[in-house]
Amino acid sequence: MDANKLPASDNKGPTLLASVFALYAIALIVYVVRVWSRLSPKFALTAADYAITVSLLAKCASIGLTTAAVQYGFGRHAIYIPLADQSMIGKLTFATFIVSIISSGFARISIASLLLQVTAKRWWRVAIWATIVLQAIIMILYCVVQLAQCQSVISNKINIKQSQCLMPSHVWSFSYAYISLSMFGDIVCAVIPIFLIRSLTRSLIEKVLTSILLASCLLASGIAIAKLYFMITFDFSSPDGFYLMVDEFFWSRMEESVIIIAACAPLLRVPIERLLVRLGMPGFQIPARDLSTISVTPTIKESASGSGSDSRRSEREYAV
Repeated sequence: MDANKLPASDNKGPTLLASVFALYAIALIVYVVRVWSRLSPKFALTAADYAITVSLLAKCASIGLTTAAVQYGFGRHAIYIPLADQSMIGKLTFATFIVSIISSGFARISIASLLLQVTAKRWWRVAIWATIVLQAIIMILYCVVQLAQCQSVISNKINIKQSQCLMPSHVWSFSYAYISLSMFGDIVCAVIPIFLIRSLTRSLIEKVLTSILLASCLLASGIAIAKLYFMITFDFSSPDGFYLMVDEFFWSRMEESVIIIAACAPLLRVPIERLLVRLGMPGFQIPARDLSTISVTPTIKESASGSGSDSRRSEREYAV
């Protein structure tokens, strides 16, 4: 093959947008159902609902930035993208990574906040609060680290000196640490409900369904593994970065949508039960417990002898 031959003028951008919008549509539908179930029959929004709302708004910003980047040529080979458009793509993709961290971070905080409503035990609440604080800290630190890069949009604008910049190895090491801690938080939020729901007075099918819905955040961990793979294998020395980055970009956008769906999934139990009732099917009935009851049955024996007030004698026998 001729080394000077130009690469094919293919474009991964439209395929990326199609998958991103499809997942976003599912996440939006699930979110609307969740909010509707919390507003009907009465207003019952909590901190978990507000957190997932922030996550969805950040996801909307991520979708808009991704769409704009594709319009400027993101997903094409660099040789077919004008230099001015390449600069704009760099700014848009950088902003996308920032808002994506906010989206996935608040979605995980929403899941943990939802678990706080399930248990009143001290140690479980301490573990859940620790997860919330950890997610908030790593979300803030990640954004700060990204903004402190020499190659970032802000650092280029304010002309940061080389001595003030973070080394690329430090930035990517922190990115790997962020993904690992996020996966750890997903595992914690998936395991804790198993112990909490087991002790609740609910039907077996309801317990199983709720546990599966709460553990759906593990799907985000699986996606994070795929994203981590493409981050590790990414060729940073290649001049064709906007073409090679699409795979990692896809898994990052997919993680945002899946974690939002996972945060809303447990609240689907109520509309599912309503739908079952409307279809004439039994809902999630609370199983009746067998109680040990005590019944008192008096037995009166009349005496054949005696007269007046002494002619009758009552004897009560109690059957337990």
